[in-house]
Amino acid sequence: MMTLVERNDAWSALDRLMRESAAGHGRVALVTGGLATGKTELLRVFADHAAEAGALVLSAAGSRAEQSLQMGVLGQILHSSAFADVPVPLMSTVDELPWAEIDPDPAVVGPLDAPIVRDMCAAIMHVAKQRQIVMAIDDVQFVDSASLRVLLYLRRRMTSAPVMLVLAGWEQRRRSWPSFRAEMTRQPHEQIRLTALSVQGVEQMVLGRVDSPAAAQLAALCNELSGGNPLLVDALVDDFRSTPGQEPKPGIVYAQAVLTCLHRGDPQLLDVASAVAVLGVLGTPALVAKLVGESTDEIVPVFEVLTAAGVLGPHGFRHPTAARVVLDSLRAGERSRMHLSAANMLHQLGAGALDIARHLLAADAACGPWAVELLREASERALADDDVEAAAHCLRLALRDCASDEARFAITKALARVEWRVNPAAAALHLGPLQKAMHEGTLTSRDAATLARHALWQGDTETVLAALSQASDPQIAAELRLVFEWMYGSQQALPAGDRAGTPGNPWVQVASKLSGLMVKGRAEEVAGSAEHILQSCHLGDTTLEVIVSALFALAYADKPDKAAFWCETLADEAERRNAPTWQALLGAVRADIALRQGDLAFAQSQAVAALALLPAEGWGVLIGLPRATLLSAYTGMGQQDAAADVLKQFVPDQMFRTVIGLRYLHARGHYYLGTERALAALDDFQTCDRQMREWNIDVPALVPALTDLAQAYLQLDQHKLARDLVTRQLERSRTTSSRTRGVSLRVLAATTELRQRPHLLMEAIEDLHNSGDRLELARALIDLSEAHQELGEFSRARMHARRAAAEAKACHAEPMSRLLSHSGSFEVKETKMDAEGVPPLSGAERRVATLAARGYSNREIGRMLYITVSTVEQHLTRVYRKLNVGSRADLPVGLLLSRVPVTGAQQDTMSSFE
Repeated sequence: MMTLVERNDAWSALDRLMRESAAGHGRVALVTGGLATGKTELLRVFADHAAEAGALVLSAAGSRAEQSLQMGVLGQILHSSAFADVPVPLMSTVDELPWAEIDPDPAVVGPLDAPIVRDMCAAIMHVAKQRQIVMAIDDVQFVDSASLRVLLYLRRRMTSAPVMLVLAGWEQRRRSWPSFRAEMTRQPHEQIRLTALSVQGVEQMVLGRVDSPAAAQLAALCNELSGGNPLLVDALVDDFRSTPGQEPKPGIVYAQAVLTCLHRGDPQLLDVASAVAVLGVLGTPALVAKLVGESTDEIVPVFEVLTAAGVLGPHGFRHPTAARVVLDSLRAGERSRMHLSAANMLHQLGAGALDIARHLLAADAACGPWAVELLREASERALADDDVEAAAHCLRLALRDCASDEARFAITKALARVEWRVNPAAAALHLGPLQKAMHEGTLTSRDAATLARHALWQGDTETVLAALSQASDPQIAAELRLVFEWMYGSQQALPAGDRAGTPGNPWVQVASKLSGLMVKGRAEEVAGSAEHILQSCHLGDTTLEVIVSALFALAYADKPDKAAFWCETLADEAERRNAPTWQALLGAVRADIALRQGDLAFAQSQAVAALALLPAEGWGVLIGLPRATLLSAYTGMGQQDAAADVLKQFVPDQMFRTVIGLRYLHARGHYYLGTERALAALDDFQTCDRQMREWNIDVPALVPALTDLAQAYLQLDQHKLARDLVTRQLERSRTTSSRTRGVSLRVLAATTELRQRPHLLMEAIEDLHNSGDRLELARALIDLSEAHQELGEFSRARMHARRAAAEAKACHAEPMSRLLSHSGSFEVKETKMDAEGVPPLSGAERRVATLAARGYSNREIGRMLYITVSTVEQHLTRVYRKLNVGSRADLPVGLLLSRVPVTGAQQDTMSSFE
């Protein structure tokens, strides 16, 4: 319930008039104000006060619904219990009068209604002889004309009677009965005008109902949303109090209060408010006037009333809740009609396509060819603004209401491209016309690219080849060939002419170099070409797979940090541009990169997030990418049940005919190794090896099939066969990535004699450290620790085990951490580091300390760095002193992250195995 705030002057005036009327001086008070300024509440509180003072209070209220019911308001008064013993005209007598023949002007009393008017006034005056009367009539603007006539008749006869007449009504620019006001105000009266609350008044009202530290902040918000309208302030407080602990915002009570304001006033208020709600930010008085069919001069005062009432602000409704409730209050047919009228009006005025399309969408109708064409234009503009949902809605409506076959074909193509960003499975429903055009040989290069990309995701190579043959644009053809190779490992299936391309085109040349990853494994050249593509390519519908292939190329060329940076930058852009398909694929790539870096937890979370962005059918054959990463991450973290659940999930058969299928088989094989099912792993690894040979793919960085096979044979205790396989892998991949070489050297070490293992493992550790894969690095360190343990070199064994424990913990590789914990505690000592995580040492000291931390002897360090053994010992002495450690076994793990070339040692080590 509202309380009276900033109404002291009004209250004092009413109280004074009541006391004067009690002394036998008839008084009249006219209480006016804008919409919902508190007139009704003031009358209610004053009526209670008058009744307590002993006056007979006669209350009534006008109603727009009963305005045609003659004597309706006076009937409310005269048929109350106060007139039980006083003869008053019966309502049946009133109804019998021929009102159609009586002048409706309330200032005119005619012969037909004079007896009734006289008798009603006499009844009131009769009661006034016994006690004071306070007659309070609200919403006087809706009182019927016959009741107004009685009030004027009474006004002229109550001068010396203890009667107080209080009439409250809305300030109207155009009054229903100007003669009534003229006659009423011609005689002495008191004018009481209520205005909106001030900022201080709103604060006082809020503080009176809210007892919390946030009351002052709440008051400021209430003032902003209500414009000082007491009804709206009270409603806002009710909403805020109903949701304690939440951010204050308007709710259902505020929405209902807005409707109350509009429905209690003139019908024109609701019409104008509805037009403003329909037009939104374009709801200027001029456009609203055109929409409702009135002149601007007629509408401007209505705007002023709604603004004064706190419903409208400088830019339309003060809060979207108000606009929404006004729109919802309209009947569906009326709302649609208004939106269509708005669309036609804006079209004639040359408004923007997006502004007009909003109304066509709200009306759910494209009214004519112009509307269909406009929706197509609006879709392009929405897509340029990355509002994919709006672009799709525009095209769907245009397609539904389009009558032209040519336009339907163009709309269908556009819709397929738009929906691709959200869900490729939904986009596939619109490919029929493109496939038909392909069979007829009429595809454009852009359409060929669209169809080929869809087919690639579904593993439909036949359609890919047919579409590619119609891609006449050299750059589009180069992009498609590159993507084809990324997914299928080579371009062997492509026609020779397609592979040739256009040598003079720079894009074709760069794409050709990048394709070397799959064919020849030229890592440095591939990395450079990949970065050129990433720097030149803008993320878009036609470049997504090209960008992804470049990211993989960087990662496979031992540039995972750069690949991660580019991937995260592009993923952020995809999120800003509302493209779930882009986000999903880039998220899957980021998960794969994280896996290659040994960050199992991050790889797992990224893969899960990527899978959540698209339904399974939307991924097509590419679903194997996040699933393979997820499977490998769970396996590495020792979460075998979760890994088993991944294997239970459906993947399409076509996936196994792609490179992604190789990645999936690789991950599944290692899951089998981790669960000691070597024969099952062997089957998957043999399938990988066979397919890579059949497809002529020599890319161990993608899947080191021979090394995988060697690990399976090691688990089956077939060491000689394992050694032959991994040796072939190393011979095959002289120019391969450091990561693949490091893994292969680690496996090779497991097949050699004990004395030879440390040298191979040290070389593997260097390669793995350079590649950035901490998980494989941890595995190599464990193997090295075990080798030193078996050789009786316990100090070195503990040192490498401690470093392995640190790497395993960072990778969240629980099985390795548990394995190491059984051998003792490997707690890392806290040591002051610089910004790169390396202790504050000189350059020479850092190089010596790093090699010592990795287990090299002083003589080996001297040979690697071309310094004497004595110099090595001097450097180590200073290092121990600076770091406060006693031996190389206590050197901090952070040193392991430093990069130091050890070319000499690598050459010496490899020479003994060739």
